[in-house]
Amino acid sequence: MIAKILTMLLGLALVLAVACGRAAEPTAAPAAEPTTAPVESATSQPTATPQMAAPPAEVEVNPGKVTVMIGNFGNERFDQVFNYGGDDYGRLTHAFLIASDVKDEKLVQIPGVATSWAISDDGRTWSFIIREGVKFHDGTELTAEDVVWSLRHSLGPGVGEYAIRGETITEAKIVDRIEQTGPDQVSVTTKAPFPSFPQAVFESGPSWRGVFPKRATQHNVDEELAYDNNPIGAGPMSLTNHVPAQVMSFERFDDYYYQPQNGFPEDKRVNFQSLDMFLVPEEATRVAALRSGEADIVPASLQTKEQVEAGGGRLVFGQEGTYVMGRQFGCWKPQFPCSDKRVRQALQFALDKELMRDKLYGPEVMQIKGWGDVTPSTIGYSPELDPYPYDPAKARQLLADAGYPGGKGFGKLVVNTWSSRSTPFLPESAQLAADFWKRELSIDVEVRVGDEVTLKQASDLSEEIHGQIIWRDNETRLDASGKLVTQYGDPNLLNRMHNDPELFALAAETSAVLDPVQREKALNAFYRRAWEEAHIINPGYINIPWGVGPRIATWEPYPLAIYISGLRTITLK
Repeated sequence: MIAKILTMLLGLALVLAVACGRAAEPTAAPAAEPTTAPVESATSQPTATPQMAAPPAEVEVNPGKVTVMIGNFGNERFDQVFNYGGDDYGRLTHAFLIASDVKDEKLVQIPGVATSWAISDDGRTWSFIIREGVKFHDGTELTAEDVVWSLRHSLGPGVGEYAIRGETITEAKIVDRIEQTGPDQVSVTTKAPFPSFPQAVFESGPSWRGVFPKRATQHNVDEELAYDNNPIGAGPMSLTNHVPAQVMSFERFDDYYYQPQNGFPEDKRVNFQSLDMFLVPEEATRVAALRSGEADIVPASLQTKEQVEAGGGRLVFGQEGTYVMGRQFGCWKPQFPCSDKRVRQALQFALDKELMRDKLYGPEVMQIKGWGDVTPSTIGYSPELDPYPYDPAKARQLLADAGYPGGKGFGKLVVNTWSSRSTPFLPESAQLAADFWKRELSIDVEVRVGDEVTLKQASDLSEEIHGQIIWRDNETRLDASGKLVTQYGDPNLLNRMHNDPELFALAAETSAVLDPVQREKALNAFYRRAWEEAHIINPGYINIPWGVGPRIATWEPYPLAIYISGLRTITLK
């Protein structure tokens, strides 16, 4: 079947270009070392270098291949600054300052390329100690200079002039400087306190800001395109072949740093030799390949569970892997109905989330809990943040009070969506939401299924979809406080959701709270205030169902992961 898929698409092979050379870059002049203070929260805890331990027995590496099929490759770029939708392959090829692990079924942050990290007393400077001995796929050693270059490239001043991701552009605005402040120390200083910064460089964070080999310039189009053809990272696998819109092939990186030889208590290298990742948008085709033995892991759904099991496979769930939301854009403009909070709340109350769950997903997959990327595992969550209850009478009254009785004068509401790589039935859930709004509120609603990359660019970089809704899935997060900056805290952002001075001030005030206990309380208070404003329509979160074939003996995907994760736990029969 894989051969048929490739023949159908192009039947071509793309041999990667020769590795790009690594040009030298002057190191920033050392700055005064900030005073650091321990931060004892789950999201920003400075941690010690792992102690040397007796190496465990050598793990036998299966010489075989794992075949994965996913529904979306995004725009297939390996530089996070220019990527949409590349979580699966981006996190596979890159290493991160802060790594992830699972302890007591909870996602936690652990030392990665950085052995420790700490925040200054004023909350504006984060300092990272860079580990020795980490290697890139080309055999060169990763240095503090590479970390400085990578952070400047993806978060430094001027990034907004070339980045395409709204979150990157917004976060870069508050970065003041990025410096090498010692032989093995790198510091990031922001214009205002940024206590959630570790989430920006976390392996399981919303953005895969890995460490790149430094290049001659911070931004050069030719160098960036060359890097896409031959991405050099320090992650657990290296890219060996890439046929656009078809397949990416990877090999095990034997020198991946997280292993006992480098003083770690366990080996996080993968236990198989190679991995092929195919682009197969249709679930039926993916499940058929799983049943025939030509695929090992595929995004699936409860509707195909019996087919998966009939082929000797099973479903494995990535807990709190993603969430579904309708995000309303440009609601700070008075010409749009959504500028009235009563309209936004009416849309919430008009949705029967339980019917959506039961009709499309099932209770094993969809949980009617949380608010956007704030789920039960997120710092600051409380049950008050769970979705609005279904109350169509209240929804109709709110709409009438806002001046649109029976939907009169509302105009057409456009809902944009796409086919997700991980969340089943995303367009179908958008259509079901539209049906509720038509039936309960008598609103004219049109659902448009488009291209994920195009829609994300439109929402991040233009006002093209203001007054409309993007119905999408997104990553859940251990620390979701970045939205204080990227969605609520910047009055100059094109895709901001409000123009409320009180909310801007509250976002800044909450961001400045550093004490872990008080910070969690402050975040909860802010989230509850934003929940009441109802800019985000949230039916609930999704436990991602993965179809797993009989060749896979074990696999434990990470919680809070929308992408293929926990590859080190995969063993083959």
